[in-house]
Amino acid sequence: MSPSPYLDMLDEMLGAGVTGLSKAFVDAQVGFVTGCQQPDGGFRGRQGGSDLYYTDFALRSLALFAGGRTAFDRAASYLGRRTYPLRSIVECFSLLSAWRLLERRVTASANDFSDPPRDELSILKEQVYKHRLPRGGFARLDGDGRVSAYHTFLGALCCQMLGEDLPAVEDAVDAIAALKRVDGGYAELEGQPASQTSATAAAVAFLMMHDALVPEKTAETAQFIARMQAADGGLKPHAAAGSSDLLSTFTGLVTLAALDGLPSIDTAGVAKFLRSSSHPCGGFLACAGDDSPDVEYTYYGVGILALLRVSQ
Repeated sequence: MSPSPYLDMLDEMLGAGVTGLSKAFVDAQVGFVTGCQQPDGGFRGRQGGSDLYYTDFALRSLALFAGGRTAFDRAASYLGRRTYPLRSIVECFSLLSAWRLLERRVTASANDFSDPPRDELSILKEQVYKHRLPRGGFARLDGDGRVSAYHTFLGALCCQMLGEDLPAVEDAVDAIAALKRVDGGYAELEGQPASQTSATAAAVAFLMMHDALVPEKTAETAQFIARMQAADGGLKPHAAAGSSDLLSTFTGLVTLAALDGLPSIDTAGVAKFLRSSSHPCGGFLACAGDDSPDVEYTYYGVGILALLRVSQ
């Protein structure tokens, strides 16, 4: 496994933000996440059994708190029983990301985990490249062949962790740059007229990874993100949305932090929204009206708290 400069940077930024949090808060979040671990060592979402996607988010949350040592050991056993082919580029990323975290945290006593062998990395590379478009960028496997900001971002991260250069990088940069809209944001797919918060976050991160952001144009992108702040203090997924959610708030804040744009939003409002999304027994909810926390949104909630703390 190779390092991922982008993921390492994000880990470092969020890790700095959670330092000094109260023991009661940390214990509640670690307790909630570890409570979602299944007998096979994987982690569940809101329903069903263990899932690679949620296992990755659970390990990311636990890694921020440097907790859950036993949970990491058990997750190593789950990942050691992985099967192929994986269903999507999202699962490929989740597996590589989880491997990356386990390499850092697994104890010497966990003999169920070892560095992924070359043949498995070769299989993953082949699966990731199935999503690659000849004209640059990556598409959703179940889509219509249009370039996707999110999947191109994940594809680039997978290449980093696989130790591969991104194929046709200049074409990919051009494909993602073409998703920018007049309001400063980015669409998720070719042909979509409306910018989206998380698609903008993915596009900006991808362009930053390849030194392709135009400094003179970043202010308008930060302004687009800032305009997504709703009355409840969180960030909306797109301009037409009626309310905010934790995912959009997290991805928007990560983007604003990267663009030095956090002063452009009401951080006190974000903090109020975050408090309303916190479950009293640990974990975080997705949005207003949600009543069930899960490990994905717990990562976003903790991440938002970390970003607010480092911005002070």
